[in-house]
Amino acid sequence: MKKLLRFPIILTFVLVLSFVYSCKKDSSEPDPLPVPTERERIINLYNANYLGSVVTDPGWSGNLGSCLAGSVSADAQAKTLLRIKYYREMASLPTDISFDPSNDAKCQQAALMMHANNSLSHTPPTSWTCYTADGNTAAGSSNIALGMHTSGAISGFIDDFGTGNEVVGHRRWLLYSKARVLGHGSTSNASAIWVFGNSANTPLFTPEFIAWPPKGYVPAPVVYGRWSFGIPGASFASATVSMKDPNNAAMTVSVISNNANGYGDNTIVWVPTGVNTTSTADLTYHVTISNVMLSGVAKNYTYDVTVIKP
Repeated sequence: MKKLLRFPIILTFVLVLSFVYSCKKDSSEPDPLPVPTERERIINLYNANYLGSVVTDPGWSGNLGSCLAGSVSADAQAKTLLRIKYYREMASLPTDISFDPSNDAKCQQAALMMHANNSLSHTPPTSWTCYTADGNTAAGSSNIALGMHTSGAISGFIDDFGTGNEVVGHRRWLLYSKARVLGHGSTSNASAIWVFGNSANTPLFTPEFIAWPPKGYVPAPVVYGRWSFGIPGASFASATVSMKDPNNAAMTVSVISNNANGYGDNTIVWVPTGVNTTSTADLTYHVTISNVMLSGVAKNYTYDVTVIKP
């Protein structure tokens, strides 16, 4: 009889202890924060690192009249680097990149030259106003832009609009799998981003492919007209692209570059017709890249891009 009574007594004691412990834990520890969904993560990243890297005033300390290259503010410099990291993180690329002060100084000279002559050139003549040898070196080693500066120029490079930019070379250099040490110089109306000299680097990791817009959720403001897909060492000479819209209907796709190597990683570029970037609803586009030659083997890739309103 004692054996029968002992079990409920012990069980009751254990239950009481468990109740006391749970009450104590509930009163002293906060509830864990909910884990954000992938969509929420992308929106948070956009708000923090894209909108958070907007530069309205670069704080340029130079002067055109005296050909003083000057510099931009530390805040503008940091936000320019943050904008590059935003795009690279979205594309699943390493973000262990930095600006080298020596490259910065030369890029500042290049930006001054572009601004002073109201023109762009990777090989500026010595007759240019404010010409310097360092500026010339940077001009030939950098992405260059006129009419924009600092982080705004970074978005211009990723967009890579305009005649002559069909290979999206500026985008490819910023999304280069081996990019690590860059440089930056801006005036109030011109910018130069040093992109050369990284070919010997070994990246921390390399994604299966480098696409813009990337797979997954993508905020509408960074979905540009030209889409691209790259893989280090791949050949896209015989590759084809097809897309389906949110209703699973085939879309018109125009490949504008598929054999322009030498700008970062090898890449195919196309322009799809009918991508909606103004809808308040999430819209998913299905992409297929066929007949990509990689190490002598033809491969196909499929992924979805879901355009969202952040």
